Amino acid sequence: MSWNCGDKSGLISIGSHSLFLTAAGINRKTLNNGSLQPAILIEAGLGSSHKEWVAVIQRIALRSRVYAYDRAGYGSSQPSPTLNYTAETRVHELFMMLQVANIEPPFILIGHSYGGVLVREFFLQYPQMVAGIILVDSPWARRPLPTDWTILLGTSTYSSVVGLDENHVLSDEEYKAIRSDEEFNTPTATIEEQYIELSTQRVNKFLSKPFPIMGNIPLSVIFAGESADFRKVYNYGVKHGLGRERAQRDLAGWLEEMEFVEESDQRIHLTLSGNSRFNYAMGEAKTHNLQYVKPELICKEVFWMLGLDV
Repeated sequence: MSWNCGDKSGLISIGSHSLFLTAAGINRKTLNNGSLQPAILIEAGLGSSHKEWVAVIQRIALRSRVYAYDRAGYGSSQPSPTLNYTAETRVHELFMMLQVANIEPPFILIGHSYGGVLVREFFLQYPQMVAGIILVDSPWARRPLPTDWTILLGTSTYSSVVGLDENHVLSDEEYKAIRSDEEFNTPTATIEEQYIELSTQRVNKFLSKPFPIMGNIPLSVIFAGESADFRKVYNYGVKHGLGRERAQRDLAGWLEEMEFVEESDQRIHLTLSGNSRFNYAMGEAKTHNLQYVKPELICKEVFWMLGLDV
């Protein structure tokens, strides 16, 4: 089966286990310089699979070739026998999958949240394969939430309180699949989360240079601000008298810090490239999971990098 044309989905063996890959969109053109038009490659965030990106995939596929996959242990992919879920291992497995599927570079990488760490790790390992990077609400350094913040939701869900249930643009079936996948992915996310701090420190160490390490490879940073969602959680908990006073105080302290530093934190990414730009998510798009609320905001950056009219 060729992964370079048509819409396809399936498992690809990388030896010890198999990863799920989905492909869509038009055939890649050969550019005037003899290279292939870049393909789009999506890296989801912690605990997420390709299903969160259906709306983005559908829109990109009208004008480009796009690939999304599930990391080992997520969605339809098999778990790794070693359960070694560092960013280095994750990226190496992605590389092996691309090799087996005979999908050639260059790639424009989209990384959401922790996926942004993974696409930066991909650049660190395989810089010659990267034609652009789009970071979607991805922090330079992670600031873990207070452990008891969920108490402030009461019997409601995070997705309902922050407005995702109301504002998503997916079909009911697509949105239900996301919620089901998140529950299924929780055990793997718990393991992967243990590696996040060290993986992020490694990437930041090797990419922090006194010059743009990406040269003029285009870089786009889309900033929504995770604190916007958790401000809604805090307000909901206070309004309905949920949680202990300590839980409210802990989340308030986290918000005070995040609202002060999160934009400057994400702006650090701009130093990676001499051809970078910063984009604000506004209105309904101002949510950490804007990929299924305002997918066109992400697609706009893809088409900019491809040199297509937007």
